[in-house]
Amino acid sequence: MKSIFVILLFTFLGFPFSALADSANEYKLYKNHENYGIVVFPKKLIFKDLESYLFSIPFESAESGKAVMRHGTKNENATFMMPLEVQKKHSIEKFIVIQVLNSMSMLVGIYDTEWGLTLPSAIVEMETIKQNIPKTLNIFRGVNRQRQTYYIPQKIPTKPNFSSEVEYNIMPIRQTYSN
Repeated sequence: MKSIFVILLFTFLGFPFSALADSANEYKLYKNHENYGIVVFPKKLIFKDLESYLFSIPFESAESGKAVMRHGTKNENATFMMPLEVQKKHSIEKFIVIQVLNSMSMLVGIYDTEWGLTLPSAIVEMETIKQNIPKTLNIFRGVNRQRQTYYIPQKIPTKPNFSSEVEYNIMPIRQTYSN
């Protein structure tokens, strides 16, 4: 009787944590017209700046659901990503995996059926994401690039004007450009 009570107690105590673990494993898939994907997880930590950047380069929200732990094609690494069925459904062979740690930190990996799964251990910020996603997409395209993605950083004025004359200091908005 005592063992049944202990089992029930641990079951009820562990139940809220299993619900939290499930929500941490939700992913969101973004896809472009070239069938390249960007998988972001956990879905609940996707912040506005990241999502608006992905829409600007232009990727569209394609699907979301429960992430699964998968290995690369050569069984070299493993991380959470979309299920293989979803990858096949959207005809995606190359994609970027972004694990959001918080609004300032992310881990990024690259999945390619030929190269496998590459998972650098460096934690990156949004500015690094904006610089490297276009480069990665261009590498995915290879020699026959249909369209290149560029990121052109704009200079922010280092000496704002604080004169008594009425003027506005307008800070430029950083944009990405696609050809």
